[in-house]
Parts: sequence; C-alpha cells; structure tokens
Amino acid sequence: MRDELIKAINEIRGNSSLLILDEASIKAAIILRFLSLLGWNPFDINEVRPEYTVESKRVDFSLIINGMNKAFIEVKRPNETLEPHQEQLLNYSFKEGVKIAILTNGITWWFYLPLNEGSWEQRRFFTADLMEQQPESSAERFIALLSKDNIATGNAVKNAEDLYQSRQKRNILRDALPKVWHKLISDPNDLLVDLLIETTEKLSGFRPEVEDIEKFLYGISHPTAPEPRPVRPSGPTTFPAPRPRVSAPSDDGYINKQIVAFTLLGREYRPRNWKELMVTVAEEMYRRHPTEFDRALALRGSKMAYFGLSANELSQPSRVSDSKYFVETKLNTNSIVRRCRELLSLFGYRDSDLTIEAR
Repeated sequence: MRDELIKAINEIRGNSSLLILDEASIKAAIILRFLSLLGWNPFDINEVRPEYTVESKRVDFSLIINGMNKAFIEVKRPNETLEPHQEQLLNYSFKEGVKIAILTNGITWWFYLPLNEGSWEQRRFFTADLMEQQPESSAERFIALLSKDNIATGNAVKNAEDLYQSRQKRNILRDALPKVWHKLISDPNDLLVDLLIETTEKLSGFRPEVEDIEKFLYGISHPTAPEPRPVRPSGPTTFPAPRPRVSAPSDDGYINKQIVAFTLLGREYRPRNWKELMVTVAEEMYRRHPTEFDRALALRGSKMAYFGLSANELSQPSRVSDSKYFVETKLNTNSIVRRCRELLSLFGYRDSDLTIEAR
C-alpha cells in the first residue's frame, strides 16, 4: 500500500496538466485512485458513496463502515481557494457526527476533526501538500488517517487526535522551522514573503502557534555564544583544505543576477530585464496556442495568480500580446524562471526548450 501510494504521489508531482483539470476529473484521477490504494472499494456505494445528501446539500464522498458515515471528503478544482468551503463541510460533518473530514483540491489536503472545539482553522489538524512534502511522509499520513482498516478500527481518529495533541507535532514543527527560514531568506516570496506561519504549515503539514514562532525567532536572534577556541601549541601554521563549493540548482540561483540572454524554442532574445523573459514566454505560448491559453489561468501561488483575465487581478500586470490575458510581472527572478518553465510544461514543452544566460 505504501509503495503504491508513493508511486501515485510521484506521478502527480510530475504531471503539471493536473492543474487545469476540472472537479470531476480530479475526483476520478486522484481521489478515487487514492481511496482504492487505501483499501476502499470505489465501486461499492456501501463503502464510498458519492454525492451524499445532508439536508438539502451534498458532500462529494462519504466513507462508510457498517452503514455508518465515518469520514466526509469535499473536492474542489486545483486552482480553487479552499478557505470558503471549510464552514459548510464542517457543519455537515458536525450534524452527521462524522469525526474526520477532508477538504481537498487534489493537491492540497486539509484534514479536520469536526467535533473538536474551536474555529475551522483550529479544527484543521494536518495539511498534506503533494507538491511540497516528501512522498514517503505523505503516504504514511494518508495510511494513518484515511486507510479503510484504520477508519474501521477507529485508529484513524486516534492517530488524528495524537497528531493534534502529541509531542510529535511539536517535534515536526521544530525540525521544519529551520528549513522554512532558509527557504524564505534564500528565495524571497513573490509577495515580499508569505507569512512564516503559512509557509510552515505548507512544508511541515502543521500550523504552528504564535508561541512556536516567537521561540524560534528568539533562538535565531539570540544565538548561543561559541565556546572559546583551545590554545594550540606554537609551531607552523596549517590551514584546512578548502571545502568544495556546492552550486545552487539552476532555477534557484538567479537572485541578484542580471539576465544577459535567453533562447526560447531555438530563437535567441536579449531582454533588458527579467520581466521581459516572463512576458516573452507568455506571448510566445499564446501565439502558438491561442485557443488553449486558458490553461495558463491554472498557474497560481498560495496567495496570488500568475495569469488573469483582468488587470485588477494582478499586482503588476502586463497584457499578453493583444489578447484578453494578463501576466503578473511582480515576481522575483527565481520565481520568473519557474513560472516560465511551468507555462512551457502546460503546453507540452521541455525544460531544455528554454535556456538562460545570466551573470
């Protein structure tokens, strides 16, 4: 089960076309596939019931054991914001006495304990992000929280409560926070910086409390003084051999660099700045795929869109040729390169179709 889940997650991570699927396709391609790998029979409505009715509304899936609803799953499109749908899902779960609820767009999975006290966010005890977190870790969490065996025995609820309450949550947050800090300072976020709390949740799966952040920042700003260096006996001075320098990944090493030229699909360009790279790639994709360019609207960050149909949707919009589309240009250099490659991938091109010279 674990190996098959890891394989499925890796396939999703390598398939950018999922970003443009509609809700029905996400249900078939991801949700039902995951449920099958987790031991559920998606063809048996006595186990996996689609469009389960609660009063006059419907939940996308109810997972049923011995005629009782054990978990609700609500599904949205990959480019749809999840926050507005929390209240409805948790209200349905509370009315039906369902102890575990999941809100997902196929890529991000929010796990809730609906019967707990607190706000919607406080009842969200875990976040799985298939694109950001390690596939092995994600697979283990899915098995613990959503496999048929664990749901049937009640272990899923126990595992959920343990994640919500236990020291394990603190340990994972402690290990994740340095990685989050490094990510923020080495590659500035497109909107200056995503809030540290939100990024921690995205990378670790847990939402830290304010106290966790305060303790972490205090530790950074008040480092422990280094121990005195031992006095060495007099003699010839020796120096350690220099360590080899590790080069940054090609698409993460453009901060503070100036673009000199780039080659797109065999044609060389000499732009004045990085923004021209973003605009040129967008215009070339529109020129080649005008009737399919709606795909670009699926490229979104956690708090912003990279393409839109209105200039008001973006911070620094630039019109794509004479079309109805606009592209965001208020991005850091690393993000521009990544967005360009994502756009090329959406239309079937390879990373090697774009090469960049910078200094």
